[in-house]
Amino acid sequence: MYKERFSVHKMKKRRRIALKLMGFYSGSQKKSGGKSKKRRTRNLRVLLVAVLAVFLLAVIVWAVWSAVSWWKSRVTDPVELEYIGDIPIYEQYIPLDSPARPGNKRLVEWVVIHETDNFRAGAGAEAHADFLSGLGEGDDPRSWHYTVDDHQIYHHLPDDEAAYHASDKLNPHGGNLNGIGIEMCVNEDGNYEETLENTVQLTAKLMLEYNLRKNDIQTHQHFSPSGKICPARLLDEGRWDEFIDRVEEARKEMREAEREAARRAQEREDSILPGFLYDLLHKEEEK
Repeated sequence: MYKERFSVHKMKKRRRIALKLMGFYSGSQKKSGGKSKKRRTRNLRVLLVAVLAVFLLAVIVWAVWSAVSWWKSRVTDPVELEYIGDIPIYEQYIPLDSPARPGNKRLVEWVVIHETDNFRAGAGAEAHADFLSGLGEGDDPRSWHYTVDDHQIYHHLPDDEAAYHASDKLNPHGGNLNGIGIEMCVNEDGNYEETLENTVQLTAKLMLEYNLRKNDIQTHQHFSPSGKICPARLLDEGRWDEFIDRVEEARKEMREAEREAARRAQEREDSILPGFLYDLLHKEEEK
């Protein structure tokens, strides 16, 4: 009897040692059960924290990657436009040594809309281009990128250069340093509505070229420390939202036209017909 009890006791002791070595036993069975439960709870918490940390890290990495990708998409060489639709664009750059040309290279973050506030007859885009080209030492250093009237556009500075048009010095991410300035002519012998439509088309094209969003189109007033009311007529008549809506609609139409042109080009490339026959066939279809 004693030997049997001793044998059973010895077996239980060996079992406890084995369980202890495997991490399932510590002291009595009752204590072991309690500690094992706590250990499992603690391990589960650690696992959940680890999973959450990995998830948050993945979200952060994705957000950073998305932001960098979006930012890189805005880094582009300045566009050189000759026409937008049937609107001619003439390049007449401000001289390099002009005080009105700061020369700072930058990323395009904004399009800033102005009005010239020059009602004199003949004060169209060409006249303003000549004015900017003639600025010298001692003159007020003012500059912008485009002047638009009712039948043409003049381009005064490369789009990747800063200019003096938004009244905010060269502050980072400001209108001068990072905005493309567009002046709309308001000369008394011009057609304001045609000028406005030409500005809509130019702004929409710049949005596409520089991957800008609707909120990146701003007024001079937005950047002006004094809150200058500019573009004056557009704001006074309460038409800013209308302008933005027209720009967005024009941008969408331009994007669809570009996609259709790309689709046609690919279709032409893949066609078994010679290029001139493909073009002739599709011209007949369009008729």
